[in-house]
Amino acid sequence: MIEDSIKYQTQGDSWLKRILIGGLLLFPGALLIIPLFTFNGYMLEVMRRVMGGDTLNPPEWGDADLADLTVDGLKHAVIVLAYTLVVLLVAGIPFFGLVLAGVGTDVGGLSVLGFLIGGLVYLVGALALAVVLPVATGNFVRVDSISAAFDLDVLRTLVTNGTMLKAVVFGFVVNVLMQVVSSILGITVVGYLAVPFLVFAGQSAIFYIWAEGFSDAYEAEYGEPPLAGVGGTTTPTAATDETWGTDTDTTVEDGGFDDGDRTDDRF
Repeated sequence: MIEDSIKYQTQGDSWLKRILIGGLLLFPGALLIIPLFTFNGYMLEVMRRVMGGDTLNPPEWGDADLADLTVDGLKHAVIVLAYTLVVLLVAGIPFFGLVLAGVGTDVGGLSVLGFLIGGLVYLVGALALAVVLPVATGNFVRVDSISAAFDLDVLRTLVTNGTMLKAVVFGFVVNVLMQVVSSILGITVVGYLAVPFLVFAGQSAIFYIWAEGFSDAYEAEYGEPPLAGVGGTTTPTAATDETWGTDTDTTVEDGGFDDGDRTDDRF
């Protein structure tokens, strides 16, 4: 599964062009935030494509509607921000409460205790977020609605699904590998310039893994493919926990984007 996800962006005749364009979006990212939304929107399209059963044809930039990708990326950024704020808020309650209590009573130990408890709560929240966010992202892609990312029924059902948890772990492994290789490349100027392209391929691999995990877990729990009846571009191949990780054969012939059935104004 990890090997297939890493190879995902090297498929097709135009794989080099696809990676070059994807990596270039990250160069102005420090100054311009819009390309980052477009980059993230492309990753969501990767997830949508894989969830639809097509693991052989990465989305092509030439067929993309950049405006749609950017809007999708912005919506997802709102979702991530909302979940992050919840974690920070929950962690901040014991932190600021005990710190203020310590200041008001001149008991320094309370401030230290507040810092330790707040840090522990934040760590637990961050770990929970690492598990919840892939499911929230998958359901957002499935319905194409921000509210779907907060569907408690789907979250409760899939967050504890073994297949989805396996995908989260595999995605984490790919992320660690990407960080290690990026650190090594960053030692030299030439290597540093190659990092954005590595990140593009690495992020595609992570969203690929999330998509397959979500798709298989959703079908196992709900008895139907996640994109059935909600504008999917392909017909997914049936999968179960025992067969998760095998390649699917359903493809999109032209390898491009098919947004004809999508509805982008739903929240």
